[in-house]
Amino acid sequence: SHLGDLFPGMEILEHHVFRVTRNEDVVIEEDESENLIQALERELLRRRFGPPIRLEVSADMDQVTLGLLVRELDITDQEIYRLPAPLDLGGLFSLAGADRPDLHYPKRLPTTAAALAPSDSNSKVDFFEVIARGDVLLHHPYESFATSVQAFLEQAASDPHVLAIKQTLYRTSGDSPIVEALIRAAEAGKQVLALVEVKARFDEQANITWARKLEKAGVHVVYGLVGLKTHCKLAHVIREENGSLVSYSHIGTGNYNPKTSRIYEDFGLLTADPQVGRDLTR
Repeated sequence: SHLGDLFPGMEILEHHVFRVTRNEDVVIEEDESENLIQALERELLRRRFGPPIRLEVSADMDQVTLGLLVRELDITDQEIYRLPAPLDLGGLFSLAGADRPDLHYPKRLPTTAAALAPSDSNSKVDFFEVIARGDVLLHHPYESFATSVQAFLEQAASDPHVLAIKQTLYRTSGDSPIVEALIRAAEAGKQVLALVEVKARFDEQANITWARKLEKAGVHVVYGLVGLKTHCKLAHVIREENGSLVSYSHIGTGNYNPKTSRIYEDFGLLTADPQVGRDLTR
């Protein structure tokens, strides 16, 4: 109904809906790249012009219009899909926010893991004290990421007895409190190392941005390993206690992302097991 506004002064005879899917794989010859970040950024610029691998068109599209698209996109008949339904159902997500309580399941808010819950509203949990007493198994999203993993790393960043923090980052949120905690730790003089996997698919540019922000704050950033994609989720904190170095670790199945941790089901383990600490340093 608004095509006249988009094409003023033109006579619109027909209109049809179509959608193109392109191959967005990023291929980098890492052995030959002097600078992984620069090589990756060049490939990301080319991604939007990747070869078409699928053309979806509305079922009522005529052959003349379809033929034009096929020629211009250089696509084969096997890659054409006629669909009667709307091509993009993303707009239906807003239905979940409709003000109709009768259509919604009851809300289930995450709770704080029992071992990490403060004794009263005026007290704070000492994560190092709790973890030293025994391992804490976390089950997200039922148990809160914010009051467990995030709070653990935030305490580590501000604790004067913490000497070092080592962390892997695969995917995180746009306003990541985890990254901010690492930056605060580095600014406080702690030794901070972050392995940022810049090859995380579709998060490459975001991770490059985080990596540069971390480097600017003094964090030692490692951009993954040549030929491998680092998908593990690990955090390792070294703390000085009574003249000795003690390891505190987090191992998880989910990303360090406070937003997706409220949706995805994952497990995490907070532990002071020295064998785990030794394993993570290798």
